[in-house]
Amino acid sequence: MTGTAAGEGAARAEASRPEPVHLANVGHVPPGTLGHVHLGTISTAVAPLLHGPSRPARVVAATRYAVHLATGDRELPALAVVTRDAIRLPNALVLPFSSKDRPLDLNTARAGFGAGRVVVGPVRFEPEASWTPPRVQDASSPPGPARIRQAAVLLDALAQTLPPPLAPRLTDLRHALHAYDAREVRRAAHTLIGLGPGLTPSGDDILCGALLASRAWGGPLAPLSEAVADAFLRTPLLSAALLRHAVRGECVPQAHAFLRALSGDVPLEPALRELLAVGHHSGGDLARGVLAVVLGRAGATPSARDDYPLK
Repeated sequence: MTGTAAGEGAARAEASRPEPVHLANVGHVPPGTLGHVHLGTISTAVAPLLHGPSRPARVVAATRYAVHLATGDRELPALAVVTRDAIRLPNALVLPFSSKDRPLDLNTARAGFGAGRVVVGPVRFEPEASWTPPRVQDASSPPGPARIRQAAVLLDALAQTLPPPLAPRLTDLRHALHAYDAREVRRAAHTLIGLGPGLTPSGDDILCGALLASRAWGGPLAPLSEAVADAFLRTPLLSAALLRHAVRGECVPQAHAFLRALSGDVPLEPALRELLAVGHHSGGDLARGVLAVVLGRAGATPSARDDYPLK
């Protein structure tokens, strides 16, 4: 879940170094100039990064849909610039054009933010307005047993199977959540950090879902938050940043819609399908994390399987 469009793959990038320069894709800007400016809307969650003087940043991933920057800020470690057809991440500056019109695969060593703008190579992005990312605190009432059962059956039918070694780790987390044992929740959650491939590994996406459900409906938020406190040391930067947003209840619109659907506010199956379309695996893993918490709240005994049947 890196700002690509729903169903697209992860960015090809390494967190340790920038990629080569390919500047022709955005406005045919000649190297060495800063004259090309694009206006967009900035998430209120990361707008403080643009306050104050300019600071250097590092490009850690770039796709046609998004450029992701490492900011060096402990609380807001990543900032994304995304096209309008990308997944709207809670840390994004959203541009008014599509990836088809102007791909964003800007790969350059030079980037920065502050003084009211974001700079990537010779291109400058400036916010002309702001937007507020969805927060799960307004996801309405906790789901009842029938709604949980319906979501479990749908997830089992529609989502990709969770591969080993993730399945037993998720089972451990579900057992800890069922027992409401803070120490075991913390331990089980910690073992999931960084587990799986990609810039947002499956284990992190599961934990994002668990954090969002706990923030929305009173799950074990404290031990889960403590478990991911050192995530930036154990998982890709972009994933660690999304975990920090999840601790605060901030998420992508598809996850927010799924929680609202679980509450009964909107139809469940369309919301789940929209969430499952996020990335190759991210949407399904987020849903697994959400259901792990709501099953624990409902007192449902976890199954040893990697899906969520209610026996």
